[in-house]
Amino acid sequence: ALARRPGPHLAPEPRRQTSQQRVPVRRLCLCARTSPHATKASHRGARHAAAMSKFGAMVMGPAGAGKSTFCAALITHLQLNRRSAFYVNLDPAAESFEHTPDLDIKELISLKDAMEEVGLGPNGGLIYCFEFLMENLDWLTEALDSLTEEYLIIIDMPGQIELYTHIPILPALMKFLSQPGSLDIRMAAVYLLEATFVVDRAKFFAGTLSAMSAMLMLEVPHINVLSKMDLVKGQVKKKELKRFLTPDTGLLDDDPLERSRRATEGLDEEDDESKRPDERGQVMKGASFRRLNRAVAGLIESFSMINYLKLDVTDEDSVAAILSHVDDCIQFHEAQDPKEPNDEDEVEDQDQDQG
Repeated sequence: ALARRPGPHLAPEPRRQTSQQRVPVRRLCLCARTSPHATKASHRGARHAAAMSKFGAMVMGPAGAGKSTFCAALITHLQLNRRSAFYVNLDPAAESFEHTPDLDIKELISLKDAMEEVGLGPNGGLIYCFEFLMENLDWLTEALDSLTEEYLIIIDMPGQIELYTHIPILPALMKFLSQPGSLDIRMAAVYLLEATFVVDRAKFFAGTLSAMSAMLMLEVPHINVLSKMDLVKGQVKKKELKRFLTPDTGLLDDDPLERSRRATEGLDEEDDESKRPDERGQVMKGASFRRLNRAVAGLIESFSMINYLKLDVTDEDSVAAILSHVDDCIQFHEAQDPKEPNDEDEVEDQDQDQG
């Protein structure tokens, strides 16, 4: 019932037939064709019938990265392309949505209730909500089990960084969603980092480190995205921005903020080295801070795992590019049945041939 209930995320299906009606038509079409493409399609259809996988994308990232905005843009794009989406909100503190979630964790537990009943703060309350979710996974199973392979399950996650660094809840949830024999969802992780971080390179490498942490913890196909690209237009040159798509330690060698600070204070690198940390105006400055940043950047570069895609939700082509990478990661199109020509299309083709 959940899979077919009407809602804003269900793609229009004006001429849908049941699987019992479609099989004979497809079989006749495939038998009549002897090309290699038809043979591949028949083998793919057989594999697909044997294992009906679901498909999903978990949208993650720090607070303010634009996760819910990206989910809304992705759902809108899917609707325009006659594809169905099932929107799951797993942020127990979220209040407003552009698209109403098909499944909302607040139906199970809310952050406000957890904080009031257990006496926890915001971060502790959120962890409690996810522990409660892990104890009630049947709630997820009942909602997602009936979905077909035509849906893209979009899971909107909260922004607390603890979930993506050292707490093992998220890997356990991802394993539950993707393990064969249960929900068997082919999952991809989409990690958003705000593009304005490129202005402050220390903050950029800190965000990239959290992205790599999530990548290593979840062990699923992973896409890293620089979101809100529209906010950095005019601030960062395109040639300079390309350097951030594949981060390396070279970005720290010509940090404009660091050069500006030294020029303002009339310092050079040797002056920073000679100062005691408690003599600086702020601890987050000087040679010690640069060494820390360089160590973090060197760690990221040594793994050589992080590459970013650019996202501007106001640009339809940008959203389509991210969706294309997600589809490739989860092999969405390979599992779809070959499309059958509509009767109206056939009539139009015949009229054009006669003309």
